[in-house]
Amino acid sequence: MSRWLTVCLRVVVLAVAVLGLVRATSWAEEAYRDRVAYREAPACAGAHAEGDCVAQVRGEVVDKGIRGCPGEECHEDHRLRVRHGEESTWLSVDRETFEAAHVHAPADLRMWQGTVTSVAVGGRTTRLLPDSGSSLLWRLAVCWLLLGVAAFAAAVPRRPPAGFLAAGWLLLTPTAVIVADTVLLGTLGVGDVLFDALLAVPAVLVGVLGPRNAKARAGNRGF
Repeated sequence: MSRWLTVCLRVVVLAVAVLGLVRATSWAEEAYRDRVAYREAPACAGAHAEGDCVAQVRGEVVDKGIRGCPGEECHEDHRLRVRHGEESTWLSVDRETFEAAHVHAPADLRMWQGTVTSVAVGGRTTRLLPDSGSSLLWRLAVCWLLLGVAAFAAAVPRRPPAGFLAAGWLLLTPTAVIVADTVLLGTLGVGDVLFDALLAVPAVLVGVLGPRNAKARAGNRGF
């Protein structure tokens, strides 16, 4: 009885995961199209963005600050408040841009569809992903996780090593997202490959060595 219950549960989980994956793939495709539209967008004729063009806007730094977070391993968020026209917005920038900026310093902005995509202050530039860019990363992550749920529901047996495989798949999410993002946008280079391989090391150690160690321990207990 329990075996049939397990089979039925697997079928339900598999069906839900596949349906979610189909929807998530379409969801990610929307963000990808927006990302491509931004990459191919021409420069605007004037200072104001109209349609899908990229505008060069002159702004001014009106405030700056560092937003901390608990924990020694947490990275501080360096932020500039930049005014352009009648609007102002807080932007997270790298340390070099933050240190080069001061209140009332001029700032050169690139804007697309009302979103700041880069800020240059004091000869330092921070490039920011448009909303579609960060959205694409999250949507790719959802697709990867749903794919994992479907694969485990369809093929992975109920054994202790399954936990290691699931943990390895989860740890592999950043690598999968970066690879998919760079491949889709045609920007995958040698540096990207090396960085992705480095990110994948913990996943390989957990997903491959974990089950082997579990089997070895089970064998030792058998003696």
